[in-house]
Amino acid sequence: MMHFTNTFIRLALLVASLGILMVGMSDKLQKKLNDRGWIPNQYRFGDLYNVTNLERFKELNMDLEDALTEADKPATRSDEVDLYTIGDSFTTMDTGFYAGNQNHHIWLGLNVETVHLNSEKQSILVIEVIERTIQERLKASYRKLYIEKGFQTDNPGSVVKTAKAPGTTSFWLSKFNDQINQRLEFLLFNSITFLKIKELKAEIMLKWFGRTHPGAVISRDHQFLFYEVEANPASVLSPFQAIDDASIDSVVTNMNIIRNYYRGVGFKEVYFCFIPNKVTVCEPDRFVYNNQISRIEMHPKLEVPVLSIQDTLRKHPEWFHKSDGHWNVQGKRLWLQTVNRLVSHTN
Repeated sequence: MMHFTNTFIRLALLVASLGILMVGMSDKLQKKLNDRGWIPNQYRFGDLYNVTNLERFKELNMDLEDALTEADKPATRSDEVDLYTIGDSFTTMDTGFYAGNQNHHIWLGLNVETVHLNSEKQSILVIEVIERTIQERLKASYRKLYIEKGFQTDNPGSVVKTAKAPGTTSFWLSKFNDQINQRLEFLLFNSITFLKIKELKAEIMLKWFGRTHPGAVISRDHQFLFYEVEANPASVLSPFQAIDDASIDSVVTNMNIIRNYYRGVGFKEVYFCFIPNKVTVCEPDRFVYNNQISRIEMHPKLEVPVLSIQDTLRKHPEWFHKSDGHWNVQGKRLWLQTVNRLVSHTN
């Protein structure tokens, strides 16, 4: 009997271990289990909470604070304008919230979308860029991100999405994704019990040593969390690192090239919209601010029209999640109002 029990326990542990390993190796399987509520959502309390495990910044209603409603959809849609948008994780809302006659959106750098521009409509493109990525995305990588992996036009047919371009990732990482360790960690240590232990440790580190977990920093008044890479002036992603005029000139030149490319293939106009970093909005005097967005928007050689939202957003630090680096539903509404106002005034 004892032998049978030991064998059963070993087999149960083996099956459980294999199951955990399978979920860890498959982001799609993890998502399916998460959608059914069988495993905890690793991002349910915000990405900055995940890094720090500070309970005071845990948002228990992240989904509610992030969710647009039917009331946010435009009351009327333009009969004259087809809208195209390129953005990152700040602009992941459904295209039904835009006011164009037809609305198309692609996540920056992930795929190419081939579209047929309707010659009877005004086709406009709006490109969203978060402040911390300007130097990265609009300098060395601009052509790959916005031209090679942007909207492509053809003559016949409707929208066709092509697969993600092949990269140089190894076979195993391309097959099982490159976040296996992270998924395994969340599967094993993301339960309520483990989170309480992590929260206790994080609070002790903050109170006794004034430190947070590497990867995030806390504001001087302890009211906000920020990504370390955007708050540290030594980081190239920080708004507090000095940027010379030549770097700004290069960004402006590349923005003009992107505009000229899309106008050349049939778009009426291309617009850019820069979103300030969370630290820029919530603690702008942390260090000396480099004013990168304003320097671009006011550059004498800039030919691209800009949808400027920084002045409005910087008045509302509450429009960012307290436990996450992204804006909440109020920030999304500012973006939608800005873009939909553009659509309604295009003729």
